[in-house]
Amino acid sequence: MLSWLTSLIMWGAAAAGPAIEPDAPPPRPVVVELFTSQGCPLCPAANQYLGELDQREDVIALGFGVTYWDIYGWEDTFARPEFTDRQRVYKAALDVPRIYTPQFVIDGAAEASGAQTDAIRSALERRRMAMSTHVDVTSEALGDGNHRIRVLGAVPDDGRADVWLAVFRPGWHEVDVEGGQNEGLTMRLYNPVQALLHLGEWESGVAYFGASLPRGTSAAVIVQAPDGGPVLGAAQFSPDPIEVAQGN
Repeated sequence: MLSWLTSLIMWGAAAAGPAIEPDAPPPRPVVVELFTSQGCPLCPAANQYLGELDQREDVIALGFGVTYWDIYGWEDTFARPEFTDRQRVYKAALDVPRIYTPQFVIDGAAEASGAQTDAIRSALERRRMAMSTHVDVTSEALGDGNHRIRVLGAVPDDGRADVWLAVFRPGWHEVDVEGGQNEGLTMRLYNPVQALLHLGEWESGVAYFGASLPRGTSAAVIVQAPDGGPVLGAAQFSPDPIEVAQGN
């Protein structure tokens, strides 16, 4: 368990008012999730590509460590069961035959292997062109790691959406792998997620959520259709620049 996780505090969510569409909203970023493992031989290259994708202004890049490689001799220092659960939800939603690494999921709407960089780029462009519903997500820093999150807009078809908070360590991080198929490798990981929290449900209009983030972390808010459906809105808390860090 991560000791810092006990310091993570979510405040309650409150919704008020009718559905409101923001005026002339800017294009929102596309959420790119990489399901990866420190024990996976193909994952170092996929992490490198995730970092390259994050150079685009229209991408939020997140690395989720999965647990099923741990049986092969190295316990991934960032992996958590809930990240593996998230990948299993995508397996059903995207009709994928199996879960695997490295897998990229683009905005909850498409997936591709880490080796299929052309397919990933094409999925990004298709997703950008297909966006029709705008959900505005903003965050306000209140000091001492506290943030106030606002979600504004409308859920398609008068439905509901899930609001997720992905807490991650921004930038590049190095881990010396001491077992498994990557034994002896210093693996570079990009934006590794450390916690995934369900802030609540949202049913159009305006809603407010809050979170208190541990020092040295950043976060992405993801507003998403239920059961691993498409992303409807997203925003990232911009961190201060952080250099490559050693360890976990």
